[in-house]
Amino acid sequence: MPVLTVPTPARTGASATVIRAVRAWQLPPQPVGLPHGLPEPLAAAASDPPAGPGWAEHRTRFAIELVGDGVSGWQAPVGETVAQIIADDLAAGLIGHDAAAPRRLAYRKKTGRHRSGAHARLASSAVELACWDLASRAAGVSVTGLLGGAVRRTVPAYASALGLDPSHSEAQEAAAWITKAGFWGQKWPLTKQLILAGPGAVAKALTPLREAAGEGRFMVDGLGRCRLDEAMRLLPVLADLQVAFAEELVPPGSWSWHRLRAAGAGVPLAAGENAVDEAEQVRLLTGGGVDVWQIDPGWSGGLARSLHTTELAADLGMATFPHGDRLPAALALAGACCRDKIPAVEWHLTLEPLRQQIFTNPVQGEGGRLAVRSAPGLTEVPRLPEKTAVLEVTGP
Repeated sequence: MPVLTVPTPARTGASATVIRAVRAWQLPPQPVGLPHGLPEPLAAAASDPPAGPGWAEHRTRFAIELVGDGVSGWQAPVGETVAQIIADDLAAGLIGHDAAAPRRLAYRKKTGRHRSGAHARLASSAVELACWDLASRAAGVSVTGLLGGAVRRTVPAYASALGLDPSHSEAQEAAAWITKAGFWGQKWPLTKQLILAGPGAVAKALTPLREAAGEGRFMVDGLGRCRLDEAMRLLPVLADLQVAFAEELVPPGSWSWHRLRAAGAGVPLAAGENAVDEAEQVRLLTGGGVDVWQIDPGWSGGLARSLHTTELAADLGMATFPHGDRLPAALALAGACCRDKIPAVEWHLTLEPLRQQIFTNPVQGEGGRLAVRSAPGLTEVPRLPEKTAVLEVTGP
C-alpha cells in the first residue's frame, strides 16, 4: 500500500478529537489452525482444517489509526481491500473531522465514486468505530458511556460452533461442554454435506446435540447454503428440535426467503449480519420476513447505525443478537441496551480467540458471560509489529 502525505495545516484551537492524520499499520496474518488452549472436546470435534484462517482478509490485515491531538483512535483488524478503500476514498475527507460528532461523519468528503456494497460499508464502519474509540479515549469515558451509559456490566454470550462439525463422533461431547461452560445457548452449522444428506441425516446429527444442550437455547446456521426445497424439508426437523432461531437457511430477502417465511412451521428465522446497506436493513426489518435481528457494527455502518436498528427491531417486537465479527463493538452496544433488546452476543469458539491475539489484553469470558468494557476506548490498542505505518494521510 503506497504512502500518501499531504502537508499539515496550522492547528488553531481545535479539540483533541479533531482528526489530524489517518494511518494504517500492517498486522501479522491470523494464525493457521485452531487456537492454542482450545478445550479438548471442542478441538476433537473441530473441522479440519478450519476455514477462517485461510480467508484473504485474515492473511493480510491492518490496524487503522485516527490521530488526534495527543490521542489516537483505533480499529483492527481490517482486510487489505478495506484498508485500501479507506486510503483511497475516505482518509482525505477525515482530516479535520471531529470524532466526537458521529452524525457528521457521513457528510465528510469522499474521493471515490463507489458508496455502497460490502467492502465500502466495511470501510465506513471501521472508520466510524475508530472515531468512537478516539472520542472515548479523549473524553476518558467508555464507549458504552458515550452511547448513553451502561445498563449492565456483563452480557451473556451464546457459543457459535461454526468451526465444529455437527456430524463428528465427538460433537455431542462438545455440545455438553458448551452447556457446562454456562453459555446462553449454542449455534451449530448446517454443513453442505449434511444438507445434501437430507432431513433424516440432519435430525440424526442434531438430536444428540440438542439433548446435550439441555435447558440452553439451541440454534442452527444454514450459511445461505440451502436451496428452497432443501430448506422447506428441514423446517419440520428444526421445529421438532425447538430451535431458538434458524439463521440464513437461504439468502435473506430473496424470493426463496419469503417462500420459506410463508411456510412458517414455528421456526423463527434470523438475519441481518449481511445486510450492510441501510436500505437493505430497513427492508428486512419492516418487511415482515425476519423474527430475530442480527447486526454487526463492523459491517452495518458502525455503532450509531447498529443502535438505531436495534431500537427499531425492539419496536417491531424483535430481539437483536449482534454478530461476533467485531466483538468489542457488539459488547459496547449490548452494554447500553437491556436484555430484552439484546439477550446475548455471539462468541465464536474457534475464531474469536484467534482474532483477539492482536491485543495485549484479549476479551475473555467467564461462566458464559462477557464483561462490558468500562475503561476508555472501544478496544485495547493493537500490538503493532512494524515501527512505520504503511499509510499516512495528513492535512489539508
